[in-house]
Amino acid sequence: MKNIIKYLPFVFMIALNVFAEGSGYRMRNVQPFVLIITGLLLVNFIIAYFLKVKNHFLYGLTGIAIIGALMVFFSPRLGQLYIENIIATMYLGLLLVTIIPPIFKLRLFTYDFSEKNYTESITKGERFYQINLILNFVWSVLFLSAIVLTIIRYNTDNAINTIIATLLPITLLLIVGIPLTKYLPGFLMQKLGGEQIKFATIKDLFASMPLGLNKKKSKGVNTVVQFFLTGEEPTTGHLIISEQQCTYNEGEHPNPKTIIRCDSQLWLDISNNDVSGDKAFINNEYEIEGDATIMLQFVEMFAPPKKEKKRKKVKPLTYDYKQIESKKIKNIVVFDGGYRSNKNSKTTFMVNHFINGAKEVGANVEYFKLKDYNIKECTGCYSCWTKSPGECIFDDKKVADDMFMLRKKYREADLVVFASPLYIFNVSGILKTFMDRLLPVLQPYMLLNDRGNIMHPDRFPEKGEQGFVVFSASGFPDVAHNFDGLTGMFRAWDSHNENSHLMGEFYMPAAEMIVQPVYQARKELIKELCIKAGKQIVTEGLIEKEIMHTIQDPLVSKETFQKQADAFWESLDGKKSYLANVPKIN
Repeated sequence: MKNIIKYLPFVFMIALNVFAEGSGYRMRNVQPFVLIITGLLLVNFIIAYFLKVKNHFLYGLTGIAIIGALMVFFSPRLGQLYIENIIATMYLGLLLVTIIPPIFKLRLFTYDFSEKNYTESITKGERFYQINLILNFVWSVLFLSAIVLTIIRYNTDNAINTIIATLLPITLLLIVGIPLTKYLPGFLMQKLGGEQIKFATIKDLFASMPLGLNKKKSKGVNTVVQFFLTGEEPTTGHLIISEQQCTYNEGEHPNPKTIIRCDSQLWLDISNNDVSGDKAFINNEYEIEGDATIMLQFVEMFAPPKKEKKRKKVKPLTYDYKQIESKKIKNIVVFDGGYRSNKNSKTTFMVNHFINGAKEVGANVEYFKLKDYNIKECTGCYSCWTKSPGECIFDDKKVADDMFMLRKKYREADLVVFASPLYIFNVSGILKTFMDRLLPVLQPYMLLNDRGNIMHPDRFPEKGEQGFVVFSASGFPDVAHNFDGLTGMFRAWDSHNENSHLMGEFYMPAAEMIVQPVYQARKELIKELCIKAGKQIVTEGLIEKEIMHTIQDPLVSKETFQKQADAFWESLDGKKSYLANVPKIN
């Protein structure tokens, strides 16, 4: 009944046009029909009012018909123009329906069609209003075009002209207007930015999520996220995201990739961006089981599109790293200047996987944790260069430390691994002390090589060339301006040392983050790359620059890094011990 009431004005207007054309557009003959049709339109409008039928077409066509009837009876010239162009006037009424509401901030007529496929939370939002403004403008152009197409003279034969003038605008509206109304809102939902949608209930949230999936951000994602929510709105349901489509189903999925257990109100607050999801997770307010890396994409996949800030790319490596004859590296020695255990050290994490790769292809490895050895500081006496060449004053049994043994291990290795976390933009104190105490392996004289570098000659040239690599992890998200001091020291060791050559640098920025479950993918990537590098340096005598370059990429924006880092440190500030509470890397 209500649908009939909505569209009766079209029938009445077309009937009036038929009567007008049949009477030869003579005013006196048409006036009775105008009176009857207008009366029927008024009756239809009154019925619609009492039945609470709200429809813009109903208002527009009834209004324009009443104005036309007034002109017929009170302004003959305008009345004659009206009865000769009833269909064009009908389109004028529809055009006014698209023009008047935006001017007076009234509900747009396009909502009658577009909102059917969306939840109330979405249709109440500013972004959906902007989408309908665009759709409304498109229909304004279409109705204006329909008016023009209706009044153009196509043929001298009135019957043929009427058929053409009637069919052309209808065809335009059917071919262009209806498909645009159907598909344009979904397209614009992927393109237009806007404010974060606020959801009143968990039910509304999950009903809206499939409609708000950002197809660009979800490209390549194939996952099932299971929710077990408790509290005010206990909910068990799962999202399936695949092929840039999202569906929500109630109940348990037999094989979810990710499981989220949370209080329903907390999850609603996180989804509404009223509570930081990062902070809540770090404070153990909700749990994630399985693949937690999806949470890095989760917010962006369901957030309104926005202009993205291009994440600054890590600069490509341009340093000329040394290559050694393949399979020449057989003996590797590691000097680790860190103090943390394997469970906590991100630097050691890289080193361990590097040497595991080297062992897999036949290398022998010795590992020295320098904190466990007695290493005295260099006094700068130069006795190792003058009084007793090649021997340190601390080699004397009376005052001996462990450096004689460590120095021997250093020079006998084919490859040396220097490892240290970043301590105030350089190596740890104990590794620096160790490096200072390596002076006896060099001679005080000067060599000028073919690159123009002045360097010290090797005291043991018979042992041949050796390579070295460097591993270091830092909490900061950049390599540039953070590892500069450490890089400068080791590159100077390369350029000022006759037979010791830098073959690779492994610098991991934003290292504190890789222990969090959401960064498991980055952690696994670094692990695989370090294993690959260990194998490659033994079998090929080199390390691909792309391996080192990839490890240097934090894979996160500075803005995200700042928020997550602050949330982490805030969770410990004055409350907990770092080593006791930080997730272990191994």
